[in-house]
Amino acid sequence: MEGLNFIFFGVRGSYPVSEKRFIKYGGNTTSLLIESDEGTFIIDAGSGIINAGEYLSKKSNIKKLDIFLTHLHIDHIIGLPFFNLFYNNECEITIHCFQSDDFSLKDTIYSLFTSPLSPISPKGIPAKIKFRNINENRGKVYHFGSDLTLDCIKEDTHPKSGVLIYRVNYYGKKLIFATDVETPGGLDEKYINFMKDADVLIHDAQYTSSDYYDKNNPKIGYGHSTLDMAVNNAKMCNAKKLYLFHHNPRYSDNKLELNLIKAKKSFSNTYLAREMKKNKLRR
Repeated sequence: MEGLNFIFFGVRGSYPVSEKRFIKYGGNTTSLLIESDEGTFIIDAGSGIINAGEYLSKKSNIKKLDIFLTHLHIDHIIGLPFFNLFYNNECEITIHCFQSDDFSLKDTIYSLFTSPLSPISPKGIPAKIKFRNINENRGKVYHFGSDLTLDCIKEDTHPKSGVLIYRVNYYGKKLIFATDVETPGGLDEKYINFMKDADVLIHDAQYTSSDYYDKNNPKIGYGHSTLDMAVNNAKMCNAKKLYLFHHNPRYSDNKLELNLIKAKKSFSNTYLAREMKKNKLRR
């Protein structure tokens, strides 16, 4: 495999959608697959991880897999009970996220498999499941090969427990995954430094400014960015490419394309995250 592939299997925020007007860019919630000759892993386990599992099942060499969660809100973990590698007794899956005194990572994930939400129960999962708590501030560096690593930093604007921003490092290139952040004044300096010179920035862009500041139904404090916030952060961290992500589930394909036209006026190298499209980060 030449280069690193990053494939969006889920691009929506909040909840999945399935009408015709959402087909082009996709209606599943957040899930991103990273694959290269150095290693394979997934960031977030929204409903998109179901199709990621189908994709991975066609590769006979997948026996171990890491899933890195940005946080534990339902739209980012809802796909796990339907992720087919959980039902392969030859697989070992490690789930990484932060936890606190208020909630357990293991208990939160297993609640999806437990009555009354599910008839499966954790004992009904044939795969070997492990859980790893990521430090509240900056997580350790995860090595998938000599030239593929992942690390992260905690960002606290998303209610109520914050999120992890992930950085994928590949032969000196950087891919940043920054969803569920709210930055009306721009990201703080420590996050900009963490994201600095990103070759690819995948950034939350759930709202237009008009929806965010709507007088009758403002979205201030919901924990999500606008297009303008995403563009501003891309400029601040000197990103080469910006992918607008965590699309509003109410925005049709046409609406997203109008948003893209607007964003490109301020940051020309902007794209829309699109499900099932294989994107490449070259060495």
